[in-house]
Amino acid sequence: MKERLLIAARSGRFRVARARIPRCALTDASGLPEAGDGLVAADIVIADGRVESVDPPGTPSTEPVCNVSGSMIWPGLVDCHTHLDKAHIWPRAANPDGTFQGAIDAAWSDQERSWTADDLRKRMDFALRSAYAYGTVAIRTHIDTGRERLATTWGVLREIQAEWRGRIAVQPVAFLSLADLSDETFMARVLAEQRATPGAVIGAFIEAFPEHQSGLRDGLARLIAYADGAGSAIDLHVDETIDQASNGLEVTAESVLAAGFDGPVVCGHCCALSAYDEDRRRSTIDRVAEAGIGIVSLPLCNAYLQDRSAGRTPRLRATAPVHELAAAGIPVAIASDNVRDPFYAYGDLDLIEVFRTALRLQHLDHPVADWPASIAATAGKLMGLIDVGRIVPGNPADLIVMRARGWSELIARPQSDRVVVRHGMPIAETPPDYRELDQLEGYENATHF
Repeated sequence: MKERLLIAARSGRFRVARARIPRCALTDASGLPEAGDGLVAADIVIADGRVESVDPPGTPSTEPVCNVSGSMIWPGLVDCHTHLDKAHIWPRAANPDGTFQGAIDAAWSDQERSWTADDLRKRMDFALRSAYAYGTVAIRTHIDTGRERLATTWGVLREIQAEWRGRIAVQPVAFLSLADLSDETFMARVLAEQRATPGAVIGAFIEAFPEHQSGLRDGLARLIAYADGAGSAIDLHVDETIDQASNGLEVTAESVLAAGFDGPVVCGHCCALSAYDEDRRRSTIDRVAEAGIGIVSLPLCNAYLQDRSAGRTPRLRATAPVHELAAAGIPVAIASDNVRDPFYAYGDLDLIEVFRTALRLQHLDHPVADWPASIAATAGKLMGLIDVGRIVPGNPADLIVMRARGWSELIARPQSDRVVVRHGMPIAETPPDYRELDQLEGYENATHF
């Protein structure tokens, strides 16, 4: 299929015929026949690297045609919650027991020991090369923003951002603790780095454990004030626990409403919400909807870390209750989160794989309906990228062509033979070899490959 697409694309204007497209990837699907469970049948005309039109299948044409025989075509994807600065440290910083605390300890130790500018640059670039090969066009990455490495980390981030412009839009989040927010001198430095970095937003980890929540409201008030003053969106890690006593999402919604903050707010994880009783879950979701907060579910990392105990099978899936959130009109995205680091030992920034796992884990099927937007248009909206993750006339022809013709085929196999199209041309890139990372400190003697 790749060769046929390449031949057609060389003409500059061509038609991809007999495709099946998720309806949620289109702004107007009128006139396109249904193809089953949220899919429509269509032809896509591409000219000069952009989508010219989306037509009913069989529309008469004179341009070269590549018939994809019912294959699914998705838009370029959006990974709206990742940690590029931690990516691929697993071989030298493995989590000893798979617990949340084990992840924190291992990651912190690795930062202290190994996070040089060269180390960060090589790992971030490696991660982005993987994401690009899989079809991602935009990424939001939380960046650990500690005092000692502040300038180094953000300097590297800006270099990476510039190098990848036009291939992947890299949008950073200053990842802070609530304690950081009370240090005005440090926050002045953070905000300076943020201002110097295109698209950067502010964020924090909302302590999930009850004993740490005494200063939660004051900390959130300071965070909202900083964001308001900087004209920044807010992106938070909230309730990354299944402890029912954790109320970070409730307090966040109340704080946003109390401050009258009308900028974009995104909360990731929200695992505790799945452990609440029905009345509390419903009331919390109502407050989140009222506050206009978007939610990002991180099913791979949360299923890996939460409800883990040695010798005991987990009882809970520990992911956000996405069906209930979506039913309340709250935008829900799904993202990769951590990749081959102490918080998640696996993953490769492959959003199709993330979606396949989420569909099985969170029952995003029967019907699948609009859930593909969770890694495309909805995720783009939460990043403020309104036109990304859609197949619409005028947009760049950034597409993913898969052999799968329906949901059973898509989920049954990993789609490793997909064809990624950027600006109308199939790309040649493949995910890089992990051996490229062997040069990094500690990899030569690592035992956790």
